[in-house]
Amino acid sequence: MTKTESGIIMGWLTGTGPLECQINGYHYTLIRVRKNADFDYLYVQRQYQGVGITRNDKFEYAGVFCKRNGRIYDSQYAIKDLFDSRNGLEARGADALHKQLNTAVRAAVDTAIGNDRNNLRIAALSSERALDKLEHFRKCSVADNARKAYLDNVEDGCFEFHYRCEYRPPQWTEDSLLAYILDPNGYVNAEAKAYIDSHQEDILSDFLESDMVAAAYQEIVDNRANQVHRVKRIMQTLSDSPAKTVTVTVNKNGTEFTFKAEAAQFRSDCKHTYGTWHIAAADRKEFGRLFGRSEYGPEDIIRIEYARSVLYEAEAAESGEAV
Repeated sequence: MTKTESGIIMGWLTGTGPLECQINGYHYTLIRVRKNADFDYLYVQRQYQGVGITRNDKFEYAGVFCKRNGRIYDSQYAIKDLFDSRNGLEARGADALHKQLNTAVRAAVDTAIGNDRNNLRIAALSSERALDKLEHFRKCSVADNARKAYLDNVEDGCFEFHYRCEYRPPQWTEDSLLAYILDPNGYVNAEAKAYIDSHQEDILSDFLESDMVAAAYQEIVDNRANQVHRVKRIMQTLSDSPAKTVTVTVNKNGTEFTFKAEAAQFRSDCKHTYGTWHIAAADRKEFGRLFGRSEYGPEDIIRIEYARSVLYEAEAAESGEAV
């Protein structure tokens, strides 16, 4: 679009009446319909052949024009065809504004809470729903969350919790989209306040859940006999290796056996045991003859080798027994 053509469009938005123009071989007829003192709705009819309005073709919704700042929002395909990307239309689309709102409200809530439960009005849970949810978390999620946190941490340092808001804005309504366009900051602040006021117990639950995870995490750190220490060492050493296949030696039920296996599975948490599907076919058959249909755990692995180098070797301190 030339500067002259762009000027024609902008002149129509700030003027009165419809606009008819010929751009890129198409004939456009654009009209503005007043919504209120601050907004007009835009509609367009585009003709691929001929000139002028066709009585059987409908005008299609094309966007929202804010008269306060002279910008177009929620632009549809026809308006996008008329303006190039330098006008920032993509950033003012309804979906983009929805994402901006989500990000801004979460940031505002996080700032208001400040990772400090003392910024809440309540100090204890009282509703049956919140108490049941916390108890369910204790029974079903604490151990797994602590294990994951320990495996994700490069070092064995303390568990750190940072509160993160989980606000999700509802889909735009006619009024909410226009209200946000007129005053984004005011809308964000109102949404953040409403979220905090209505989610006091949910926010406190996040802190209380983190207390449980922190305690379980510390138990892992202190208990060197916990197999997760072996898993972490295996994961870290394999993550730094380009190996696709490794040589694994296990000592299971007093029997030592060495086999070839895919390296990929050792780069993630085995949870409890490693499966035999990743063992080379011939070795898998021998593994079955020696150990039956059982799998093997991290505590069974003596060493893992690649290209004549030892990537992992079990330590006696990890199990509390001689290896």
